[in-house]
Amino acid sequence: MKIRHKITLWIAGTALTAAVGFSGYIFHELLEEPYKIIDRELENISSAVLVRLAAEQKVTPISFLEDTSPAPVDQFWLAVTDERGMILYQSELTGFVDIPLREDVTTYNIERIVPRDQVSLGQDAEDEVLFRVRILHSTLQGKKVTVTAAKPIEALEEEVDELAWRIIIALIGWTFFIGIASYWLAGRILRPIVVISGLARKISESSLDQRIPPGKNNDELQELTVSLNRMFDRLQFSFNRQKEFVGNAAHELKSPITLLMLALDELSQSPHIDEAARHDLVHQMEILRRMKRLVKNLLDLSRLEQQESIFSQRIDLAELVESVLVEYELVIQGASIRVDNQLKGDLLLEGDREKLQRLFINLLDNAWRYNRKADGHIRISGQKKEGWITLEVSNTGPGIPQGELGRVFDQFYRVEKSRSLSNGGSGLGLTIARKIVDLHGGDIAILGEPDGWTRVRVSLPAKI
Repeated sequence: MKIRHKITLWIAGTALTAAVGFSGYIFHELLEEPYKIIDRELENISSAVLVRLAAEQKVTPISFLEDTSPAPVDQFWLAVTDERGMILYQSELTGFVDIPLREDVTTYNIERIVPRDQVSLGQDAEDEVLFRVRILHSTLQGKKVTVTAAKPIEALEEEVDELAWRIIIALIGWTFFIGIASYWLAGRILRPIVVISGLARKISESSLDQRIPPGKNNDELQELTVSLNRMFDRLQFSFNRQKEFVGNAAHELKSPITLLMLALDELSQSPHIDEAARHDLVHQMEILRRMKRLVKNLLDLSRLEQQESIFSQRIDLAELVESVLVEYELVIQGASIRVDNQLKGDLLLEGDREKLQRLFINLLDNAWRYNRKADGHIRISGQKKEGWITLEVSNTGPGIPQGELGRVFDQFYRVEKSRSLSNGGSGLGLTIARKIVDLHGGDIAILGEPDGWTRVRVSLPAKI
């Protein structure tokens, strides 16, 4: 899960928990207050009934309380019983509904069914009425009595249900709102980190001199920026030292190898050595030639890695490829390889001619070195489409296993057997080719086809 989603859940969860807790507290308080008022009202009407009974000292019809009671008596269910359970007084509503007496509590709610054709108490669709019951224990003329007073509160129950639904709907709406607001707020919090991450991704091996600008606030993000910039300083220093070492080492090896080759060549032509020694000298010279090619490739790769830009000029890719084919004509004919050049005109682009020439030389060199020993075939094709020029160099041969295709551009990587030292390769040709393509802002890929062909596809921006 992304950090933004986690922050969103944390903020939304905290806000929603607070909203639910606050709403529950308010709902409870709003619910308790009417019950307190009703309980006081029931207590007052119970006390009034006891006072009047004490004054009359007899069971009197309900109408006798209408002038003196604190509320209309016909809205209440009232029953006064002595300790033996004998009814001393009961209101008119007791004739329509029975409310059982509970000994464990003094106030409670109870639902009873009261037919609406007998009396109207605001029943619901099932003729159910909710009563609030208040039990008062007292004495009347020295005897213990119990007053059970109840009031229908169906209207209050409906209002409470409506209020509960409104709170639930409001909480649902609040959940959506707080979710969107939390996601936006999480984005605002993480925006500096996203910017730092984007800048860090842009800093590559060829642009280690770039740095992330520090923020204006002296906070943790500024500390992160400073730490990353210091890390890039160390990386840049290490890369530069490594490149300088490779370049210097290759340069220092170049002259001794050349001197050795000259000495061995002169020695091999001497008439004073026998044929066996001459054969050994020729073999040693071939090893030195491979070393010289390796050193040259190391120097070229070192220069390319330290180069961040190229010298661009207008280039006809078809003409450049044709000139390289002319140079390789004798080599290819000696290997009995047939070349099919399908390039046509109108393949103009902006690029470095020398480097693009080296790119195609490396591709062509691989194509003839790792081709079939007999009846080999090289096909060169290209096209211009939507501002890009695509060049393909395909060859027959043993092919490259699918699992090896992603690694052929690595330095010194060789595919077993087909990329052995016997072919004279250094393992840097495709690495140099990829670097040249990267400098031109293009892309290179190698494909192993089921028909036995190996295709190297280069895409370059035309910029014309």
